[in-house]
Amino acid sequence: MKRLILVMALISVFILAASGQVMSDSVKAIKIGAMGPFTGAAAAPGMEIFNSIKLAVEEKNAAGGIGGVTMELVMGDTAGDAAQGVNVAEKFCADKSIYGVVGPAMSNIAAATLRNYSGCELVQISSAASANNLTEKGYNTFFRVTARNDAHGPAVAAFIAKDLGAKRVYLLNPKDAYSQGLIDEVAAALKKLGVENVWRDTVVSGEKDYSPVLTKVKTRNPDLVLFASKPAPDHTVMVRQMRELGIKATYFGTEGAKDLKEFIEASEGAAEGAYVYHFATDINKIPEAQSYVKAYESKHGSLSGFGPSAYEATKILIAAIEAAAADGKISRKEVREKVAATAGHKSILGFPITFDKKGDLKGGATYIFKVVGKEFKLVSVATGE
Repeated sequence: MKRLILVMALISVFILAASGQVMSDSVKAIKIGAMGPFTGAAAAPGMEIFNSIKLAVEEKNAAGGIGGVTMELVMGDTAGDAAQGVNVAEKFCADKSIYGVVGPAMSNIAAATLRNYSGCELVQISSAASANNLTEKGYNTFFRVTARNDAHGPAVAAFIAKDLGAKRVYLLNPKDAYSQGLIDEVAAALKKLGVENVWRDTVVSGEKDYSPVLTKVKTRNPDLVLFASKPAPDHTVMVRQMRELGIKATYFGTEGAKDLKEFIEASEGAAEGAYVYHFATDINKIPEAQSYVKAYESKHGSLSGFGPSAYEATKILIAAIEAAAADGKISRKEVREKVAATAGHKSILGFPITFDKKGDLKGGATYIFKVVGKEFKLVSVATGE
């Protein structure tokens, strides 16, 4: 019996060696960091992101891991706070068994941690951070699988001006990197499109009473109010108070509003007819995504749209680590190089993923949904390089 066990063990080693996937003794563990707002106001989309990352890791481990080594997932909760994000980045950098990070999901956290990750050569792939300047600062460790604000902003503006025919538009946002940057892009695009009556104001995310600013909004009698904010509860408070004050303008929310429970259900009818843009399509309409959808929803419930991009970001990172480990050794530098070389990666997002020299996604799209009853209905898709 002992002889049989020894023979089987030797066969397993031989097979792994033949595939080039035997880890050297120096590789004690293979870890991936998951960085996002897993508690706090944005916890709902944050946990969808984390659970999707976890699912991709679980699938890889079920297939044997990398070179026979079981991958480990390390959670790094930012709670949406930049200072906490820096603490997470420092922790991840210090753990030499972490070879890549999926996240951060928020642009302000990404901006705060770029220097940290570059300094320790730890590659990061964000599923949602869209601020333009994240890939304009010369750091080579940041990549993303979502389009930038300078793609989303003009797409949203074109839909507002051309499809909805709005002539009077009120723009609202908190003063964070994502929201401010997106509204800047929308405002500039609306001006180019000839929409002359555009007003802007800033608010504080997390407020429970937006009536002071909405009183100002009401005096302008806009056709449409666009509110750029990350947490879904902000959108719920805003649209409900708009209706309570008798503001009949079309409501347009940004990607954070695409949450069935925290926006549509929580608004108790006030969100009916509202529009929301998102960086991800209706995943239920993508045939290649159905195994993911089934696996995710069987464990974690319904998807809002934040998970699929995180799932693919993780798949890309795992593939890069595996490619870097072909000789039995892994280095963060080589993992970054393999991520940078990503081209034509087949995804469940409706398009192949290729990174440009800056780390931006080539192509991508902006998806616009309308709230119809208890669901988000996809009504427009804007694509482009």
